[in-house]
Amino acid sequence: MPISIKFLPENRLVDASQDESILEAALRVGLEISHSCGGNGTCGTCRVWVREGLGAMPARNEVEQEMADERGFKPQERLCCQNLPIPGLVLEIPLNNFEE
Repeated sequence: MPISIKFLPENRLVDASQDESILEAALRVGLEISHSCGGNGTCGTCRVWVREGLGAMPARNEVEQEMADERGFKPQERLCCQNLPIPGLVLEIPLNNFEE
């Protein structure tokens, strides 16, 4: 059963499968999310802001935590390539990688 994720600022709903990353789901439907490392979690360019659903997300994995520590991410900043879809997520794609 698909899991719907809402992406801002486009206000677009994306149906994702449970076995694809959030990044894979977004790219599959043509959303523009930077991903210069190919989804390996080493560039940090697929960073999004979790506007709803942060409490339901799992803790960061080792790859994402290393990036978060290195870049000083706030708790709501997550990498699309390192997370699977969960119900109720609302994510905001920053206009650039330095947006707060």
